Formats: sequence, structure tokens, C-alpha cells
Amino acid sequence: NIDYSFADFVRTRNQNRKILLEFGKAAKVTEAEIDGLFKGTGFDRLVMAGGGVPRDTLSLFLEVLGTVKSEGGEKIGKDDVRLMSKSNFEKRIAELKQDSEGGEQDMLMRGIYVIRDFCLDKSTNAFLVSEKTLQQNDEFRSLIYRLLDYRVIHSAASALTHKSQPGTYQAFLIDIGCYAHLRKLAGRFNELDISGADAKDKIRSAPIIDEVEF
Repeated sequence: NIDYSFADFVRTRNQNRKILLEFGKAAKVTEAEIDGLFKGTGFDRLVMAGGGVPRDTLSLFLEVLGTVKSEGGEKIGKDDVRLMSKSNFEKRIAELKQDSEGGEQDMLMRGIYVIRDFCLDKSTNAFLVSEKTLQQNDEFRSLIYRLLDYRVIHSAASALTHKSQPGTYQAFLIDIGCYAHLRKLAGRFNELDISGADAKDKIRSAPIIDEVEF
């Protein structure tokens, strides 16, 4: 099964790790040596930055490792990944521009701008969308799902209840590259750690974005 998403982050992370370990085995690198390349939640953050997709995760791994080594470091940490994720995000935008045309491209780029600004204004990488809104508004639903296709946003959960609002919601995370320019997150931005045991509970209080924002 290659349906990678953050709705079951542990499963997605483990799939990516198994693939990396198999490449390590082929290169005569042990599991312990690969694990020794990361510190803290570095690998989890790498999977988040890669959108859970092995190709992106492994490409970013090589890029981040090269940068860390060139700066005299030995291990990949979560901040190393975040600072390098901007280039990965820019590649996705380039793919989007190449694949889309005219009105669709304009809609997608404006949609990215609105969602990114919304999350930066709310100081969070997580947001909710009403399932009722997605069912009733074809254009809004199309925009959200197209941005999912290009891994600008990532699915984190569905059929969620909000802690203070009625109805059910789908949860999303903006790509790490959207806030990679913030060199220090502390006090400026609340990054939901989707790998945390309390992630699903925390995301139920995330801000709600609807078609009015667009």
C-alpha cells in the first residue's frame, strides 16, 4: 500500500524508514548507523517535510545531510530539516506551474497565498475545513484537493469534531516549506507535531478556514 498520508503518521513514517533502511542495507550501512544520522525528532520532521512520499523524503535527506556535514555537523535535527524544506516546497510550486494552465494556475497560486497567510496569521501549521463546506462548494473542494495533489497541504484527519464549533471537519497541515523562512519558531509559530500522541486532540482546536477567506 503506497497511500502515504499524515492521517496515520506512524504508519507513514515507518514505511519511509523501512525504505531508507533497505537502501542502507544495499550500501552496507547498518540500521544503527542510519539511526545515528538523526537527533531528536529529526527523522519524523524529514517525513513531514517530504509529505510522507518516499521520493521527496529521500531527496531531502540527501540535501539536508550534505548541508549538515558541510557545516561540520554529524546529525540531522528538526530545525535542519525545516530550514532546508524551502527548496523542496519551491520544487512543488514549479511542478504545479508546469502542469497547470491559465485560470487553474492562477486559482491554485492565489489559493496557496491565502492558506499560507491564514496559517501565518494564526501562527499555526494546522487548519480545519468543514466537511459540509467541502460537500456543498465544488470550487472550494477542487482547490483543496488539487493542493493536496501537489503536496502543498497534507491531510491529517477526517470526520473530526471541533472543540468549540458544531459539525465535522477535515484537518490539514501546510507544508513545512511555507514557514521555513522563520528561523526561530519559539514564540512566533506553533508547529503541530503530527507524530505526537496528543496530535489528534490538539488539532481539534485548530483554526477553521472557509470559502469566505478566498
